[in-house]
Amino acid sequence: MARILIVDDDPDMVESITLVLTGNGHQVAARHDTAELAAAVREVHPDLIILDVVFPGDDQAGFKAARELAADPEVAHIPVLMLSAVNQLSNLGFSFSDKDISRDYLPVSAFLEKPVEPARLLARIETLLHGG
Repeated sequence: MARILIVDDDPDMVESITLVLTGNGHQVAARHDTAELAAAVREVHPDLIILDVVFPGDDQAGFKAARELAADPEVAHIPVLMLSAVNQLSNLGFSFSDKDISRDYLPVSAFLEKPVEPARLLARIETLLHGG
């Protein structure tokens, strides 16, 4: 199975996703912030990254981290699944989805809204890892 890095500041969310992933044979590493994320990714060597958007002190930290990862040729090939409740937390008047994925603004492989059913999360991970 795959090695997956979860980047989320919510310990309960990290724990619940970890339980789902390890229960399905994946190895999991976790970070609770986006500081120097590209360097951490190079250390962990994940097959996939699950990235939140909103972190304490920066409501756009996940967006910035996604752009940092996409700009780093050593880690840009790793699929990033943005998993966030940003649509529920913000008052932007619009919401994010897979339709907003773009090379410049939202350079991720997929976007899922929290909360997400475990089966849907696993299916999306399978698609990102194996195209199936």
